[in-house]
Amino acid sequence: MICSASDMVGRVSGLDKYYCQAKYTCQYIACRGSHPASNVLPLRGGSREEGPLIQDVGRAGDPVFVCGMGRSGTTWLCRTLGQSPGLVYVGEAWLIARLEELADWQRKVSEEWGDFTLWRRASVDRTRFIGKLARFYEDVLSDAAGGRRFIEKTTSWNALHLRFLSELFPRGHFVLIHRDGRNQVASLEAKSRRAGKDFDFEHACRRWARAMDVFDAVVAEGAVARSHVVRYETLLDAFDEEFASLCRFVDVEPFRPEPPPANTAFPEVSAPGDFNRRWSGWSAERKEAFERLAGRQLKRWGYWGAASGW
Repeated sequence: MICSASDMVGRVSGLDKYYCQAKYTCQYIACRGSHPASNVLPLRGGSREEGPLIQDVGRAGDPVFVCGMGRSGTTWLCRTLGQSPGLVYVGEAWLIARLEELADWQRKVSEEWGDFTLWRRASVDRTRFIGKLARFYEDVLSDAAGGRRFIEKTTSWNALHLRFLSELFPRGHFVLIHRDGRNQVASLEAKSRRAGKDFDFEHACRRWARAMDVFDAVVAEGAVARSHVVRYETLLDAFDEEFASLCRFVDVEPFRPEPPPANTAFPEVSAPGDFNRRWSGWSAERKEAFERLAGRQLKRWGYWGAASGW
């Protein structure tokens, strides 16, 4: 039944690219413990540093998740924090959205099919099912970190699925990093163009606005027990102070990291101020479109110019 639910999620959502990950998740939950080799899921960009395996929850159960849209400094933040001896940066798992789909599908099946499902007969409600997903995800990420405390940052997904991620890891530390949406969209477009990919400008604007709404609601409601908001531009301007504050938030000793490699989407050598003007070449039409789709969030998060707005 579990794997059939995975099959259905894959077909209904049309997300064939991630179907194998969802199916693997289901098989893991169904067969946990019977096949030790299946406890490992390779992660893109993962790190498997040596370290003592943690047999109980310990510090591995106190993870750090960086939540932000692509081209907002998430990689920079993780690479610097990952230099701490108390953290291992495991890369991007690209599972959280699929796990939330599984949780929603399990609830839908339980509600609509009633006692016909094994979930109802076995008294597996959403809380118990979420617990199983959380143990699976924690096992995967802890294994990638060699059993040590980890930091993970699936770009965009962690931000857009922040509430569910915090439901899986109520003891986690969540770093919410944001950047001027105009610069984020401009940088994302430059990266897409350099890779020869199509770019949907309005879709990118909407996603940035949606992520900022998620951040706004989570902060206002206090929905995430341990969250820390980082402004990308402030991190650029006052790195030492901001990074020390961030280290204290995630409970590691403040330190001075080595500068990570540049991760810019623009080929030219840039001065620090250039990072805040990526959108300056936009046409009036594009500026109007961004204002229409994400202007409210731009103002709410303090990025709107006092005079002209641009």
